[in-house]
Amino acid sequence: MIFNHITDRRFMIIGVFPKYADNDSMLSELEEIESLIKTYGSRVYALSVQKANFPSLFGYLRKGKAQEVSEIINKEKIDIVVAKDILKHKQLNTLENQFKQINPDIQVWDKVYLILHIFDQFAQTHEANLQIKIAGLKHLGHKLMGMGSILSRQGGGIGTRGIGETNTEIMKRHWRDEIRQTSHKIKELEKNRHIQIARRKKTGALTVSLVGYTNAGKTTLFNKLTGKSGKVENKLFTTLDSEFGRLYLPEIKADILISDTIGFIKNLPPSLISAFKSTLLQTNYSDLILHLIDISDRTMENKIEAVNVVLRDIKADKINRLYVFNKIDQAHNNDRQSLKLKYSNYSPVFISSLTGEGIKNLLNMISVKIKSDLSDKQYPI
Repeated sequence: MIFNHITDRRFMIIGVFPKYADNDSMLSELEEIESLIKTYGSRVYALSVQKANFPSLFGYLRKGKAQEVSEIINKEKIDIVVAKDILKHKQLNTLENQFKQINPDIQVWDKVYLILHIFDQFAQTHEANLQIKIAGLKHLGHKLMGMGSILSRQGGGIGTRGIGETNTEIMKRHWRDEIRQTSHKIKELEKNRHIQIARRKKTGALTVSLVGYTNAGKTTLFNKLTGKSGKVENKLFTTLDSEFGRLYLPEIKADILISDTIGFIKNLPPSLISAFKSTLLQTNYSDLILHLIDISDRTMENKIEAVNVVLRDIKADKINRLYVFNKIDQAHNNDRQSLKLKYSNYSPVFISSLTGEGIKNLLNMISVKIKSDLSDKQYPI
């Protein structure tokens, strides 16, 4: 493991929301962070939120709120504070230094650092571990910056400051070398993926990629379509590596390859998207993308857009897409007709990957989309 796994610690969530934020959107973001902490294997013991026009550029929380959080840390014996947002290095260091006055062993994580810890737990392959390592190295630059002032004081007197500065430079050089070497290894793996994809395309293999917000039910649907039995958990980010399965479509009299990919999440930083570029590469070469959507989620539309943002970031937004609204067994009063009208460009299909309801309609629509695509490209059908 790249990160130390410490599930027996007491977690606290903090967050800054715009003054205009409504309760539903706030609750959704906080529940997502709580779900991430549960996926990590721990639980939340305290919560503190602040409404402001924007977070403090220096310390994320305003001074009064930071003091209030310090008191909660002391009262609830908190070990790890998690910010719901992606923080700058200065913000993380400022918070951690302030909270250390209450608990010298306190750790302050942001959303990315929490996700990286979870990724580290579920990584199964060498490639996934490399991707986590480089994302972690890029995100942990703030640790080096925080160490600089400590190391610069190690000498303790006039004329000794340079010793500390030299140590800091050594750390930074090592950090840059690690990033360079890890990037090189990932690029080699990416080349291999390009070769594998090219071979599949040369044989005429048709591919469909499953994408969606994390915990939308992709692995359950993947198992249903391919007959596989991959582990399904009600947790976020349990799938980190692309997995392939086959599905025969009688309508086109051909097998297609289906890939299950890592789940997307709101406000994924470029460093994480870049790190998992080789894993997501298959999506860019797909003949069809199935965008799986949890219809029972009250913030469904926000999550649809979050997935679309990632697809744009990886330049896969021009590929033919089919919107698959999942978990209809859990959604009671949902107006399917209005969803059909609103997302008519994506030929919405409504299914339950758990019960199998609507799967036949989904298979028919996949056949129609692929057949149409092949016809447009003037490939033999």
